Amino acid sequence: MKKLGDIMFKGLVTMLPALLTFYILFWLVSSAETVLGGMLKVLLPVGWYIPGMGLLAGLGATFLFGLPLNAFLVRRLFDLGEKFADNIPLIKTLYGSLKDFIGFFANKRDSQFNQVVTIELEFGNKPMRMIGFVTCSDFSNLPTGIGEEGEIAVYLPLSYQIGGYTVIVPRSSVKPVDISVHRAMGFVVTGGMATNKGHNTNTAQ
Repeated sequence: MKKLGDIMFKGLVTMLPALLTFYILFWLVSSAETVLGGMLKVLLPVGWYIPGMGLLAGLGATFLFGLPLNAFLVRRLFDLGEKFADNIPLIKTLYGSLKDFIGFFANKRDSQFNQVVTIELEFGNKPMRMIGFVTCSDFSNLPTGIGEEGEIAVYLPLSYQIGGYTVIVPRSSVKPVDISVHRAMGFVVTGGMATNKGHNTNTAQ
């Protein structure tokens, strides 16, 4: 029974990420089809609507929305809208947090968002290292006292939780690690159980 349970558990661990990914994609597609498709049914003449047009309309709207953002005037208007949203407490917190969190992984052009480091600490007179992600190395646009010259901000995520700590430390106190953000994040959030080959790590001897 124990062997059977282990096999079922391994199968669940393997299937669950794929199932959740497909479910999220299915939800996005079905939502676009339901909302935009419903609008098209009202706007188009009877009989013109074809299933799938809602999804195509969503893709087209996303492309058309992103296209003019490269223009200076449109970008300026969008920035003004963001500044207006910053004055609304609840929207400011939700929008700002989501924007920063998504930007942390989406912005591949800035090398600081792809730098994985370790911070050496001491616990019970024993050395240990924590894995973190450099999120800021320039504090010139922030109030005085948050960060100084030669310091960086490092995000330390928590295992099995959506949360973590942001610490300001001297650059000399961290050690860069040659690993991608996604692999490092997967290793941290699973408590070190996920390795580069997708197997579980062995218990420390």
